[in-house]
Amino acid sequence: MEEQRLRLQIHRLNEELSKMTGLAQRCLGRPIMSFDLSNSAPIGQVPAPLPPVMPTISLAGDVSQNQLKNSPFLKLAEKAMEELAKLVSINSPLWTQTGCEGGGVVETLNLEEYIKSFPPCLETKPDKNSTRYATRASGIVAARSSSILNSLMDEMDAELQALSPIVPVWKVKFIRFCRQIAEGVWGMVDVSTELSHDVAETSSIVNCRRLPSGCVLQEMPNNFSRVTWVEHLDYQENEVIHPLGVMSCSSSFGAQRWLASLQRQCLCLAIISSPPASTQDQTSGMVSQSTKTKRSMVSMAHRMVRSFGFGLCSTVHQWQLVQAGETRLTIRNNNNIDNPGEPTGVVLCATNSVWMPLSHRCLFDFLSNEHRRGEWEEVLYTMPIQELARINKSNDDELNRVSFLRTTVLIDRNNHKVVPIVQETQSDESGSMLVYGMVNLPVMQVVMSGQDSSSVEILPNGFSIIPNIRRRKCEEDSCTMTVAFQILTKNSPGNMNISMGLIQYINNLMSQRIQRIKSALHCG
Repeated sequence: MEEQRLRLQIHRLNEELSKMTGLAQRCLGRPIMSFDLSNSAPIGQVPAPLPPVMPTISLAGDVSQNQLKNSPFLKLAEKAMEELAKLVSINSPLWTQTGCEGGGVVETLNLEEYIKSFPPCLETKPDKNSTRYATRASGIVAARSSSILNSLMDEMDAELQALSPIVPVWKVKFIRFCRQIAEGVWGMVDVSTELSHDVAETSSIVNCRRLPSGCVLQEMPNNFSRVTWVEHLDYQENEVIHPLGVMSCSSSFGAQRWLASLQRQCLCLAIISSPPASTQDQTSGMVSQSTKTKRSMVSMAHRMVRSFGFGLCSTVHQWQLVQAGETRLTIRNNNNIDNPGEPTGVVLCATNSVWMPLSHRCLFDFLSNEHRRGEWEEVLYTMPIQELARINKSNDDELNRVSFLRTTVLIDRNNHKVVPIVQETQSDESGSMLVYGMVNLPVMQVVMSGQDSSSVEILPNGFSIIPNIRRRKCEEDSCTMTVAFQILTKNSPGNMNISMGLIQYINNLMSQRIQRIKSALHCG
């Protein structure tokens, strides 16, 4: 029995070593020596110690491999890692805690203490228009450190986007560095390479720099990790000021948002991999899902949410502006080759942002309440909405989940239609989101049977909610709600001419939805 246990442990270590070797090879751009623990020593004998794990470095933005080989970049990465480790380990007076909506706590960097205690990692040029802001957040993530690092080293996005069309896209160039700090402790740090802000190409883009930012991960029992995230930005404006309200960078790009997103995704992957406990949930009546069904549901919802985000922040897909103003209309021609899973033809996206005099959580609770859905949606439901399947993406609440819903809508006086709905909801201190898409019965059967859903066509509708800053303690909570939906027009592919009748119809539809929400919540 002991020998079998050791063999199983060696097999697990081999899998972990293989993952880390692949991570290092991908980041370094060259193969490195691998080790097979199963052949290192007979059972019962102590194998020779392995060489120390070497640090890995990767890049984002426009940093070239030739630049990466130069020592200044390696030195910069090492300095950034040292600073990150200190930012994680030191508490007061370097970090101050302030309360936020919902009873949470936000840790904010004391810039005066920071300047006194830390030599500059970047020799930045003075810029009177730039502002620094840093936040820190810590929590438990349902994944091993190696798995988290593997996914983070794959994500090298140089554009930071908030889910609101009135918040500019933030462009940043940085290198990403990863190494082991201590036994069972890893660090991953990002740091910008430019000394000053470049002039933004358009008003919809804000250039910013990442001072040493990233996370420190500590291994915990049962394949969990404690993650502390630090986000330190130097940017051209302190706040996004808009007639609708004032949104801070801490809400859109702060440490809490990075950590919450990581926790959701890792927990979701863990749930997908877990077998169903029984064939039916006794409390809700929902049928338990197989691993394949869970993956199909989550994959489809992920594509839908990405498409929703691309519609709000039109930098990934090429959208053409049709109408500016309160309701913003954009269109794009989809050939279904570059964007599989979306219908072929001309897609129109409508967005409208409005100020709401209540907390983002209260608004989210209303929108996500299935019993009150008829108060804001235009269709007439003849049967209560039924939740057929659900995947929770949080252990603490039911705010973050993927759901498969079914309802019956009235087509005309004598005809009804069963409508399946795919929906994902997300909510934390940084904001909330509800995204859904209507599909047909054959699609629902494909997904529920666990088949590949990557080619299933779906267009998103939904809401993004960002909390506003309270500039004075006496101010009431408020938030900015963005309503968005995408529709497939009747235009032939490539025909980008939108009729005035369709534009008027979309404007009326948007106005009615917003007014229904305000009336239901007694917001005027």
